[in-house]
Amino acid sequence: MTEKKSALFEQIRQRCPEISDDYIRMHVDRLDESYFEYYTDPDLVCTHVRYMQSITSDSPFVFLTEFKQQNKISCTILSFDYPALLSLITGILSGMGISIESGVIFTYADYEGAKPAQRTRPKTRPRASAAGSIYRKKIIDTFEGNLETILPHARWQEETEEFFKKIFSLLETREGEAPQNPKRLVNELVVKKLAELKIKEYNFLYPAEITIDNVHSRYTCLKVLSIDTPFFLYAFSTALSLKGILIEYVNIKTVKQEIEDEFHIVDLHSGKISDSTKIDLIKFTVLLTKQFTYFLGLSPDPYAALSRFEFLVEEFIKMPEQGRWVEMLLTPDIMKDLARLLGTSDQLWEDFIRLEYESIIPMLKTHAEIKGYATPPEELDRKLDALLAGARNREESITLLNQFKDREIFLLDLDHILNPEYDFRSFSEKLTYLAEVIVNKAQALAYEHLAAQYGTPRTIAGLKPGYSILGQGKFGGAAIGYASDIELLFVFSDNGMTDGAKPVNNAEFFNRMVQEILSIIKSKREGIFRVDLRLRPYGSGGPLATSLDAFCRYYGTGGDAHSYERLALVRMRAVAGDREFGALLERLRDEFIYMSRSIDAEEIFELRKKQYKEKTAPGRVNAKFSPGALVDLEYAVQLLQIIHGKEYISLRTPRIHKALDELARHGLLHDTERNDLISAYDFLRRLINGLRILRGSANDLFLPESGDIEYAHLARRMGYEIKEELLPEQQLHLEFETHTAQIRLFVEMYFGRNSLPGKNISGVADLILSFSLPVPEQRKILEGQGFKNPDRALVNFRSLSSKAGLKHLFAMLAVLACDILRQKLDCDMALNNWERFVSVIEDPEKHYAAMLAQPKELDILLTIFSVSQFLSETLIRNPEFLEWVIVPDNLYKKIAKEELAHELLHGAGAFPPHEAWLDRIRQIRRREFLRIGTRDIYLNIPVEETVSDLSICAEAFIQAAMEREWGVISAGNRSAIDINRHFCILAFGKLGGSELNYSSDIDLIGVYSGDEINNESVDAALFAKLMEKVRYDLAAHTAEGHCYRVDLRLRPYGLSGDLVYSLAALEAYYLHSASLWEIQALLKMRPVAGNDRIGSELLGNMQPAVITRYEKQYIVSYIKDLRKKSISLKSQFKRKEIDIKNGEGGIRDIEFLVQGLQLVHGPEFPDIIQGNTLVSLGLLNARNLIPAEAADNLKSDYLLLRRVEHFLQLFEDRQVHTLPRREEQLLILAQRILGRKATIEKFNDLIISCRRRVRGSYDKYLAPD
Repeated sequence: MTEKKSALFEQIRQRCPEISDDYIRMHVDRLDESYFEYYTDPDLVCTHVRYMQSITSDSPFVFLTEFKQQNKISCTILSFDYPALLSLITGILSGMGISIESGVIFTYADYEGAKPAQRTRPKTRPRASAAGSIYRKKIIDTFEGNLETILPHARWQEETEEFFKKIFSLLETREGEAPQNPKRLVNELVVKKLAELKIKEYNFLYPAEITIDNVHSRYTCLKVLSIDTPFFLYAFSTALSLKGILIEYVNIKTVKQEIEDEFHIVDLHSGKISDSTKIDLIKFTVLLTKQFTYFLGLSPDPYAALSRFEFLVEEFIKMPEQGRWVEMLLTPDIMKDLARLLGTSDQLWEDFIRLEYESIIPMLKTHAEIKGYATPPEELDRKLDALLAGARNREESITLLNQFKDREIFLLDLDHILNPEYDFRSFSEKLTYLAEVIVNKAQALAYEHLAAQYGTPRTIAGLKPGYSILGQGKFGGAAIGYASDIELLFVFSDNGMTDGAKPVNNAEFFNRMVQEILSIIKSKREGIFRVDLRLRPYGSGGPLATSLDAFCRYYGTGGDAHSYERLALVRMRAVAGDREFGALLERLRDEFIYMSRSIDAEEIFELRKKQYKEKTAPGRVNAKFSPGALVDLEYAVQLLQIIHGKEYISLRTPRIHKALDELARHGLLHDTERNDLISAYDFLRRLINGLRILRGSANDLFLPESGDIEYAHLARRMGYEIKEELLPEQQLHLEFETHTAQIRLFVEMYFGRNSLPGKNISGVADLILSFSLPVPEQRKILEGQGFKNPDRALVNFRSLSSKAGLKHLFAMLAVLACDILRQKLDCDMALNNWERFVSVIEDPEKHYAAMLAQPKELDILLTIFSVSQFLSETLIRNPEFLEWVIVPDNLYKKIAKEELAHELLHGAGAFPPHEAWLDRIRQIRRREFLRIGTRDIYLNIPVEETVSDLSICAEAFIQAAMEREWGVISAGNRSAIDINRHFCILAFGKLGGSELNYSSDIDLIGVYSGDEINNESVDAALFAKLMEKVRYDLAAHTAEGHCYRVDLRLRPYGLSGDLVYSLAALEAYYLHSASLWEIQALLKMRPVAGNDRIGSELLGNMQPAVITRYEKQYIVSYIKDLRKKSISLKSQFKRKEIDIKNGEGGIRDIEFLVQGLQLVHGPEFPDIIQGNTLVSLGLLNARNLIPAEAADNLKSDYLLLRRVEHFLQLFEDRQVHTLPRREEQLLILAQRILGRKATIEKFNDLIISCRRRVRGSYDKYLAPD
């Protein structure tokens, strides 16, 4: 240990006697000298030592913050060290709104006593003893910057710390056991923040200069100079971590938008990086990866895209023309396309991009110059023919055919991924046409090959028989998607023999032809252009190729075909072979299914129920087989085609879009129905396509769990982007619920409810869209959403729905609202209040659209409606307040007295009539209480801030009333004095202590500076008139209610005293005549309007003298007697109620204890005289008049009791201090205070222990001795 470190060791040792010398020595030894040069305050170093010692596997980090002026913040993280930790920390801080401007990180050196294996950072938590944790490396990272957030600081810190807790918990989990990847979670946070900022990626592609110093340190030193950009530190450190680089020390500086960052790095074995080639590789890859980070917001799976980009960069760096590739990658348009492409599909990456990046990247360069990558449909035949013309043999033809197929599928995928204008229907049609081309070429190759062996098939008459390949399912309907099968049916016209040297019968020839086609068309992965023959007659037990006679006998009247097999013929379409024969088969199909009525709908519905049972899983949603999913829509439309196809020939189409159009054209569907069903079909096809891309399989069509990262990835793969405040995954959820409900309604309307599979299949959207749901099912839906009174909830929803022009949009909103309401304390109350609110607004549809686009605002609204009937009535009375209160500057900003007073005085423009002004300020008071209450119940701001806001609000009203009324009194009097110079209004009680509650009275007194007024020849009686008018303006009831109850009884001589006093007269009264209870009240006196100097002068003159007049024993006895009488009086009326203010152990006990100690010890310690209870407790503790533990307990108990009091008063605008007797109300109160899992018993225990503790402190510390 160096001499300097030895001195530091002694300093820390003296300040931290509770920490062992060994631990302090280890801490000092393992930190670099630069740590002690940066942290020069020994007390702060001791704080770090204490926290570092407290870090364990169960508590692996500490997060410290210091909020400074002008949105500045300092954050320190102390924790174990992990790979890529700097990237994770800076990602979280940046994602939570900090623009990092400076910072340093320090890392413990390897422990000298550790074995070699213990000197590298473990990939997972070592399962070692507690003593063994000394080997683990730890970090101390400090960052400073600007915090941009609309959240109150306490709420921001709580949410940020919660995210850190989640990440560190994952980091401490063994590899393979963690449910989520912490890097992926942080990356998602960053990407979401980038999307919220709506920044243009191109604005941040500034160059960065990196220099290397491998001489002056035991680490490799990277110095980075660049223009500062959002998330720079995250992007840069992520790039280093992807290269396996460990960061031991960082020093960050930002000067005038330019960064000067220094990174000390090592390899995975904690050694310097000395290989110049590797250093160059690091420089190139880090710079490219850093630039690419800004495009991750465009990627469905940002973390996968980032990892794959890193792979590409490494590969390009190794190539001969390195510079050309790097220049290409740095092109913004290419980075934009790569972000979308690399994060879309594991299969695309594995099958194409990873293998063919050398040809794909140059293609992206031409993206802006071309309309699409895939070959236009009209050119596919010609292009494939030209390709096959060069084949030297059959095997090469097959290889070329499949390469062409796979390449064109990939190019179609590129078009679909990179060109937003290519909708799914266009993609599907082009994919279908490609499949037709491939099937035609495959059958030609197969026929040619077999004819060469066996000759040409002949009928008994010696003619060539006809044959046709028929598409079925999605292929027949010209609607195949990603990973779709190609469902085929092979039919030939006549029996006979081939005419070759080795003749075979026609049936064998065509069966072999089918086998050849199956061997020619090769599928890269499951379901991607895989040929499926299961829909042929007799399924897997039937011949591969069917004769015309067998086709007619199987599907004709009385044939063996099941109803579902006949229904499948709706989509049958000739795609290859003889056109005339194919057309004949289509006509026969029409005769079999449209003219004969041979399909039993009940058999179809039974099949559907069997599918549901086999293809779905409890608690999981399937995009194809869940009730209201794709199969229900397809079956229902096909059945309608069957039912009406005999009469309307145009319904005989394999294409579902055309079928829906024709059903509407013939009046069998309403136009709105047709449009809704087309939207639902297109949505489900996009969803299934997205799932197949996500999973690379045609069979796994279960949606990810809501809230899972995969769900967000799926939504982004489908093309959803943040829409105002609605996240992609929210939009997907709402659309799925609404579209499937529309399909269920459609099926029920035309075929009855029993045609749908499963039980309890309906949701909230069904409730809105369908009026025919059985009442028990309606109740069950609503009970499942948490409503205790489902009948009233149903009435509310019906009323809300009746005001919506577009039912499906309100259905979406209802789903979103119920998602939010399930989290609220009283969803019944919230829904009822929302319905009342909507009934009084002018444009409900506009309101619905706004709430659907802004779920945060809906959350605020429903929070108000579920918690506070008082605030709900305010909104219902003044619905225009909603738009005002949700504005961030109004909701999140602390109230400013001067601004509010100015609005009260001048907001209406010209001087309004008195009655109009009184009404207006009462409206503003309601609006301000709505704002303060919303901050309280929605933002959960600290009680201290709520009471401060309420107090400042009252002060503004008093100031405004005083100035207005003085203006009226002194109007026309040129010699009128400046009221703000010579007059002051002071407050007692809660307002005096800046701790007003929602229903507090305000206790006021006026004082004027007599000498100055006499000099100006002003009648002091005018001030009494002014005070009376102020009282009237605030307390009088008008059509808009009142502002405050004003109590003037605390003035000298009570009701018989004057309303105002001169400074000298008031001083004299309190110095010579006041009773002890008046002096006790004086402790909370504070100037609130007018000239603060007058009030401060008064308090300065009075308090030191007043508090010396009484003996300690008399003070204690008097206060205890006064308190005892108050409790006795209250208990006479409320014997069975728990009064958390006036009862034993209530708020009054704490206040009287504080005031008693102030009166007793004020002569010795004048600085303890303070009106605010919480501040006073801190001052009493600082003077050792109350022990720290007791003071802390009293503070927390006081805040708890005030929170309970606030909730009681917010429920209704009344002075309520007793706990509710009704269990349902008490449970809501308990959950409001303790969270949704709280019970009445737990809440009662909390209140009982709190009151006992308070009463104990009251008795103990307010004692005569």
